Amino acid sequence: MIILLLMIVIFLSAVAQLYESRFTIAGFILISGCLAFVMMTGMTGDLEMISVMLFVAGVIFLVLELFVVGAVLGIVGALMVLASFLLVGEDISRMAVFLAVSLMLAVIEWVVLVKFFGKKIPLFKNVILTDSTSKEAGYSSHDDRSHFVGRVARTLTPLRPSGIITLDGKRIDAVSEGAFIEKDREVTIIFVEGTRVVVRAL
Repeated sequence: MIILLLMIVIFLSAVAQLYESRFTIAGFILISGCLAFVMMTGMTGDLEMISVMLFVAGVIFLVLELFVVGAVLGIVGALMVLASFLLVGEDISRMAVFLAVSLMLAVIEWVVLVKFFGKKIPLFKNVILTDSTSKEAGYSSHDDRSHFVGRVARTLTPLRPSGIITLDGKRIDAVSEGAFIEKDREVTIIFVEGTRVVVRAL
C-alpha cells in the first residue's frame, strides 16, 4: 500500500508541476516521492537496475521530445517510464494495477486542471507558435487592392486577356473581363480578388 501511495503521489505531483511555470511545492513533492519510492523498493529488494535505466532513459526521451519534431521520442519515453514501474518487483500484475490506479487519478487531475481551472502547459508557450497572422490582426500575404475597384486605369500592354495596366503611375497585372483590349485604352477596375485584378474597357 505504501508503494501504491508513493506512485499516486509521483503521478499527481508530476501533472501538477507540468502546469506550473516555475518549480513549486509540487516539484518538491515529486522529487521526494521518487526518492522515497527508490529507497522503499531498494530496501525490500524489489528495485531492479533495468527499472532505473528505463526510467532515466524515458525521462531523457521526454525531454528530447521538446526539441525534436514528431511525437516518436515522446511516446517511446512515456512507454519506457511506465515499463520501469511495471518491472519493479516480481509481481507484474500487482504493479499493473497500481499503475492503472495512478494513471486514472492523474488523468482525472489533468481534466480538472484543464476543464475547470483553464490551465495550460507554460512550456508549450516557448515551443509552439500561437501568434495569429489573420487579416483581422493586420497581416496579409499580399497587397490589399480592394480599394482599386471603380478606379479608371490605362492599359500599358494589350490584354489577351491578361496584361499590364497603369494606375497612379504603378504597373499592375490585370485580366480583361473576357474581350481583347488594345494598348493605351482606358479601363475601369470592376473586380479584385487577392492579386487578381479584373478590368473592363470603357
